[in-house]
Amino acid sequence: MAQTFPDLPPIPNDPEPAPITAGKLLPKGELIDLAAFAAKRAEKLGQTIAALTAGAEARAADVAKSLAAAGFDPKAQADAADKARAKARQEIIAASSEARWAEIRQLVAAADGLALTEALYASPQAVLARAGLGDARRTDLMAQVAGAGPAEVRQLAMLAVATKDVVLGAAIQSVNDRLPRRDRPISSAELADALVGEEARAVSTAIAAIKDAAQRALNANREFEAGKVRPVDRVKLALNNPNRKEA
Repeated sequence: MAQTFPDLPPIPNDPEPAPITAGKLLPKGELIDLAAFAAKRAEKLGQTIAALTAGAEARAADVAKSLAAAGFDPKAQADAADKARAKARQEIIAASSEARWAEIRQLVAAADGLALTEALYASPQAVLARAGLGDARRTDLMAQVAGAGPAEVRQLAMLAVATKDVVLGAAIQSVNDRLPRRDRPISSAELADALVGEEARAVSTAIAAIKDAAQRALNANREFEAGKVRPVDRVKLALNNPNRKEA
């Protein structure tokens, strides 16, 4: 009897390399300005929606007041007010749709255009890695650091931090990261944080603020069109708020 063998699992394909993120790299100052602009636009949209909602409520109140003056009972007043409110909301939603979505599209476009900047500022180490690229000084420094001993590398790292020399820091990080982790004389994360951590955090905060503004605008508009609060959306927004403080 012929021996049978179980089917072997398929040979996995080589993993595809991660796609290169395209887009525009925005400098820190421009991002901070964009975050302030986005916050103002989201706030303006919120005020517009509040005014539109108040308009529908005012129309309902006018109807109820007219019926009260005519002697109708409270239930008839409430029913008429509800109908007037619903009709006013439909009219206001339709009339304001284009203007509201124009504001939202601007905010969403701003948030969607941050992918490349966010990737390049993913960590202080990512920021430091770019310092001095194409600069002959960085190339020379890397050669010197590569020939230095552990104690000397630590001294050079302290010098880079003390003098805010990001090019020297980038050279040290590059050489340090090529070593096996157990043989690295310094922490690249600590070095990068000391040299460019503030910049990386400022950019990350601005990016988070822009995304938050876009999401706040979307949430406010969804609630306005639905005519009711969306608790899950509010909780998600609160959890992702860049200004949220941990308990």
